[in-house]
Amino acid sequence: MKTSRVSSTDAKAPQSVNVLLAYDNPRTCAAMLKILDRVSTRLRDKKLFNVNAFKFGLLERMDPFKRTAASPDSVELAMVGFSDGSIPDAGLLRWLDHWAKSHAGKVAGLGLLPMGPRTGASVRRVVRALQKIAARHRLGFIYEPETGFNVLEERGTATA
Repeated sequence: MKTSRVSSTDAKAPQSVNVLLAYDNPRTCAAMLKILDRVSTRLRDKKLFNVNAFKFGLLERMDPFKRTAASPDSVELAMVGFSDGSIPDAGLLRWLDHWAKSHAGKVAGLGLLPMGPRTGASVRRVVRALQKIAARHRLGFIYEPETGFNVLEERGTATA
């Protein structure tokens, strides 16, 4: 006799991740979007990410408390991407701190994706700041220097 079991995860509709993408220039934004597309392609789920992308300066003028998901149990991720010479400044870090405060206790996280070979020294300062923000508001933090994401720009394309 055959029996089939339905796991509890199969019973639910697939959940997507709401990604707030903060970037410094269009090239960085395009590279980050390509990375997210590659992840969703590899996972065979083209609707995995709902992305809203904003340039640093524009994002800093927005109200971080209004940048929350419609559903309280939505998965939220704020990703910061920057290339050589355009490190996130105190204004963006302050904005991210307010965003993190509004997401405290939810399924949310902060991520960092530096791009380019000369972002090393500036990355350490930003990593420490974002780690502190994530820890203070009990959020996850995504940054792995060993992934090679810190040298992504190669002939204008992103590789993961």
